Amino acid sequence: MLLISDIKLKIHEEDRLQEKIEKILNHPIRSFTIRKRSLDARKEPVYVYSVAVDVEHEERYLKKKGISFYRKKDLKAEYKERNETCIIAGYGPSGIFSAWRLIEAGYHVTVFEKGKRIKEREADVKRFFEEGILDEDSNVQFGEGGAGTFSDAKLTTRLKDPYIDFILDLLVEHGGNESIRYEHHAHIGTDQIRKIIAAITDDLIEKGCEFHFSEEITDLELDEERHVRAVITKQGRYQCDHFLLGIGHSAHATFEMLKRKDVYMEKKDIAVGFRVEHPQSLIDERQTGNKIEAANEYFLTHKDTKGVYSFCMCPGGIVVPAMSEKQTVVTNGMSYAARDSGTANSAILIQVKQEEFSDGFEYLKQIEKKAYEYSSSYQALSQNIGDYMNGELHPLHFTSTYPLKTVLYDFNELFTEEENEILKRAFFDFDRKIPGFIEKGIMVGPETRSSCPVRIVRNEKMESVNTPKLYPMGEGAGYGGGIVSCALDGIRIANAIISEYEQIQK
Repeated sequence: MLLISDIKLKIHEEDRLQEKIEKILNHPIRSFTIRKRSLDARKEPVYVYSVAVDVEHEERYLKKKGISFYRKKDLKAEYKERNETCIIAGYGPSGIFSAWRLIEAGYHVTVFEKGKRIKEREADVKRFFEEGILDEDSNVQFGEGGAGTFSDAKLTTRLKDPYIDFILDLLVEHGGNESIRYEHHAHIGTDQIRKIIAAITDDLIEKGCEFHFSEEITDLELDEERHVRAVITKQGRYQCDHFLLGIGHSAHATFEMLKRKDVYMEKKDIAVGFRVEHPQSLIDERQTGNKIEAANEYFLTHKDTKGVYSFCMCPGGIVVPAMSEKQTVVTNGMSYAARDSGTANSAILIQVKQEEFSDGFEYLKQIEKKAYEYSSSYQALSQNIGDYMNGELHPLHFTSTYPLKTVLYDFNELFTEEENEILKRAFFDFDRKIPGFIEKGIMVGPETRSSCPVRIVRNEKMESVNTPKLYPMGEGAGYGGGIVSCALDGIRIANAIISEYEQIQK
């Protein structure tokens, strides 16, 4: 096959893509698949495509600009009967894809997940959103699929890795739209990702993977050389040859257990902030002049003595309560596949350097508790951006999408004087890039769960540096920051285990 790059078509002319390809080659083609599509909105918006093309006599066209050979790699693991047991703690992206890879290679795999399966989890989350009744084991953070299940389910990453195709193929095979293979800013939506993950789980069960939902690992059994030999839960003891730790950033009880077991961890920088909400029409007008139908997104950064940036932007989404512990307030963003709420939201975060806190988990929890104490409920804190800039409080420009209501609060009280000065300079910067960002926007918060405050350090074998056979992976271990990057990390861990087995067999 051939790879043809930089094919441009106007918006709504996608049905002319084959015609354009055949014009470039001056020859009919057998078939084509889109490998990448991005939007260039600098002038008149156009889509820019890269396509894989099946055409006879491929070598004839290689001298043409933007054309090269294309061969998709077969990345499926070789199946062998491997008499080794892998236990996975946490069933977010790293847990899902490491489980799939290891089952594919012939290992015995058992998954432990603190939360419930998606159908039950959805009911618990709905009850919390509607009635404010929080289940600390089944919520936006915990359960089948991890925290990304209740998000925009973005599939963007800056990483370049052949296994990205492996990830996207698996998602499409289990119900994902074909477009996620090639969209530059692909997303699935919370409603669709739930169905996909449930289908993957069902498939893994059929392939022999054992699942223990609503069963949290409470202890590890180590031998005299600190090798992990078994995991302990309230229900029993389970032996293993490899222990893959794919917990998210909110699994505070598990981190406490790891500290007790002296598993080596290092502090790392974090970020805190809030959600901003704007009418989606404002973002669409400012970004592309309403020339495309899809809800527009943005990514904003501001360089200062501390960095400020937008994070997890959710076009046409809602702000959601994302707490996993009672008497705390945490916000996050979520979008359905249609992105049609009419409101855009994004986290705006400011860096907090590791030297500014002794215990990152406690630092973040104090912010979450402070918000709860102020509202005396699970209502989120809120303020007009313009009022924050001026130290004032007036009724919000519009009602927040946050389902448990909000209470007016001066965010100047949440941050230090230095942080407020930096954040306000950032807002002026963002307003220059998207006029109306200050005047038309509101703040809802706090946002404290963008990343984990520790990294569980691992060696060249991908094991914990002081606890062999413990493989830290994903966001909670400090090695990922989204669905794709965490899935890739889970695959890397599985590949390291497979590779070690192959070397021993030699």
